[in-house]
Amino acid sequence: MKKLLIFLLVFSVGCSVSNVAWGQTKVTYPQRDGVFKADYKLPPMGAFNRAEVQTMSFAPMPALDFKGHTLKRNTSRKQVRLTLLSCRQNQITDEEEWLARNGLTLRETRHEFPMGEYAQRYSYATGGYLVTTYGENWGNARKVVITDEDETTLYAAYDFEPWKFSPKTTLMGNTQMVHDFVIEGNILYIAHGTNGYSDGAGYQTGYITAFDMENHEIVWTTQPMTCNSGFAIVGNSIICGYGMTSEPDYVYVVDKYSGQRVQKLPVKKAVDYVVPKDGKAYVRTYSYDYVFKIN
Repeated sequence: MKKLLIFLLVFSVGCSVSNVAWGQTKVTYPQRDGVFKADYKLPPMGAFNRAEVQTMSFAPMPALDFKGHTLKRNTSRKQVRLTLLSCRQNQITDEEEWLARNGLTLRETRHEFPMGEYAQRYSYATGGYLVTTYGENWGNARKVVITDEDETTLYAAYDFEPWKFSPKTTLMGNTQMVHDFVIEGNILYIAHGTNGYSDGAGYQTGYITAFDMENHEIVWTTQPMTCNSGFAIVGNSIICGYGMTSEPDYVYVVDKYSGQRVQKLPVKKAVDYVVPKDGKAYVRTYSYDYVFKIN
């Protein structure tokens, strides 16, 4: 009944959700560049059992500034610079061959988890942890659990429902999802945005956000339309991509301490994955494979 009422409310305003309050809470960010603790370890919360996901408590994420909020860059920190080495057309469906040919491994694993509303889960191996999203499908997986790699110890459980809609969302189906994670010290880096065209979200989509897990606060959020791909951290930099059919496609290098873009490279199609190996960044797009030298 609740879902029906929500649907009727949205339908009655012409399939627009621009007047919904999600994401409109006043946002405060720490104005400092000193929250990164490389040696931080998440304190365990107890034993973990996947069967308990349906009933366990999740900590709601703080409100997000969908306009983006970056910190002042410390220019003494050296950033990655990418140089194009090669570009070759792929067969679109030959992802496994691409991985095998280059000796690459993805951090993402999809699992079927037939338990009510949490029917699918996606796991991301990072920093000795496993970050797993739960939901009816990929686009609705906004419950996030952090465990050890064996999924026996629980470290954190977050609810990303407060990020579901940007204030400028105009299409009911353009919900914000979380789709890649990296943990370094006390910082959880999160890629999030809609699985659709940017205009349906009022061009407020495609972010990476740095979240301080020790103090439960957002450190920075990139400007919109920066990342709707997988991403990788190399040194002081994040390598990611943003693009969509009928929208420009780019690879970006982002300063991991401030969230600011430091390099922008055009590519022919939208980026799916970024995998660093042996001083190179292997970038898989919809129909082209790129290799960049990491300088």
